[in-house]
Amino acid sequence: MKHEGSHPVNRRWRAAPVTVLLAAGAAWILVLARFSFTWHTRYRKTLLALSTLEESKRIKSLPVRSHLIHFAASLLGAPAGVSSQAAERSRLIEASIHTLHNLASTQWFVAPPLWVIGFVAMAVSMFWLKEGRLAALEFERGILKEQLLAIARGWASLATNPDGRQVMQNILSELTAHTAVTAAAIYRLTEVKSNCLELYVSFGDISLSQGPIPKLFLEPERGLVGEALAFNQPRYTGDYAEAGYLIPGTRMPRVAVFPARYHERNWGILMLSSNQAGWFYTYRDVLEVLAQEVALAAASADMAEQSRRHQRMEDRARMQSDILANVSHELRTPLGLIKGYLETLQTSESQLSTEDRRDFLSVAVQETQELELLIEQLLTMSRMESAETPHRPQWFTVDAWIAQALARHPVWDRKRIQVVTSRDGELVFGDRRNLTTVLSSLLENALKYSVGVVEVHINILSNSWSLGVRDHGPGVAPDVVDRVFERFYRAPEHAQSEIRGSGLGLSIAKRIVEMHGGDIWADNAPGGGFMVTARLPRGDAAKREDTARGRRRISSSHR
Repeated sequence: MKHEGSHPVNRRWRAAPVTVLLAAGAAWILVLARFSFTWHTRYRKTLLALSTLEESKRIKSLPVRSHLIHFAASLLGAPAGVSSQAAERSRLIEASIHTLHNLASTQWFVAPPLWVIGFVAMAVSMFWLKEGRLAALEFERGILKEQLLAIARGWASLATNPDGRQVMQNILSELTAHTAVTAAAIYRLTEVKSNCLELYVSFGDISLSQGPIPKLFLEPERGLVGEALAFNQPRYTGDYAEAGYLIPGTRMPRVAVFPARYHERNWGILMLSSNQAGWFYTYRDVLEVLAQEVALAAASADMAEQSRRHQRMEDRARMQSDILANVSHELRTPLGLIKGYLETLQTSESQLSTEDRRDFLSVAVQETQELELLIEQLLTMSRMESAETPHRPQWFTVDAWIAQALARHPVWDRKRIQVVTSRDGELVFGDRRNLTTVLSSLLENALKYSVGVVEVHINILSNSWSLGVRDHGPGVAPDVVDRVFERFYRAPEHAQSEIRGSGLGLSIAKRIVEMHGGDIWADNAPGGGFMVTARLPRGDAAKREDTARGRRRISSSHR
């Protein structure tokens, strides 16, 4: 939720009653002080007038006595009389006594409790002001803490999401949820001279330009964006865009531009907008920190992506080296056999019987087929590694697909294959050609390492279907079962046997199954033998996976 209560205007309205009470207490003390001064002044003058009149009784000189009487009259503020001195003295003494009676009747106005009331009112007001200020500071602290924690939740996604743009999107989302900011965008500087500033990520309706912003538009005298980058200071357009252009031709009210710097170099800008007047001055401090953290996180994400790209290149180079070594080894055996048998036929044909020549040619043809299969597997694997494997999903019938896959095997192998299916005539969705490669690889593996029947299990469910191939051979040691899908891997007992293989069939099958959004696993079957099972999505689930795969390929190509 937005914290609009933290606005300075609202805080002033909350402090208004306390300020009024403080002013009233101060005014009350001033009035009491003024009244007390007047009261005590009249009291002293009246007492002085009485003492003067008493002193005049003992004076024998008529002029001096007259002067004292007139002085007493002036102290009492009474008009001068025309009667005798004795009568005038009596009148003034009576007036003095009357004034003292009046002062005595108003003496309660200057009593200490009234002063205490004023001072208590001022003390309470000052206490309330102090507590109000502390509460306001605590409120601001709570808001700042909540904002920083919210932004920290965006940083936390760096641990689970290596995509720097998505992390920045999360941070901007949290920022708009916990501050007055309604829209935000991050722009980064590029190395291309003609397209110097480009949009990195945005949240909400805010944009400087539909495309990259030329470097010419980023000069300080041309707009606030250029000023922010040149002087490393945030800029605010004002509530009515009175501060000027952001870039030439673009004016927007209530927009702030914060420079984002990394290692004393401009990385880009953080641009924010709000519908609240004066929001920039309320959130400026936390947003300046955020802009620097954005530059740091984005630069770190860029370096992490470069590191991952470098690691991928190293992995690919190492993989190519391994492939070259393994291919050289795998090709040497069939080529050596073919060369040996053909050279024997060429040099010693007259010494060989017809049956020997037929056997020699049969071995050469068989080794040629092995060589052809190996080359086909290597090409398939190469296409997969370079993401060039064609993927053309379609609906097809499982029965017809199995029949077509079995037709690729010799007659004597087909006699060993037994198909077990839960339902006939069912349709599934996938790349028929690639899935045929999966089934052929599983069958070739089972036929090569076992004798007797090889079972093909098909199980059709509402949202998925499974393909399993089981043989009745010796199986694989439990500690190496999980490695059978590794490229060029062969179990030790098989690698040391006379059965030749490339170790690519199950690896290719795994990649194709994962391409369809499925999973594949292998295990020793109960009662003996080895079974490989692939589970694939069916129907709408398969279509969704195919759509998601297309989006991932487009995203990776853009990246």
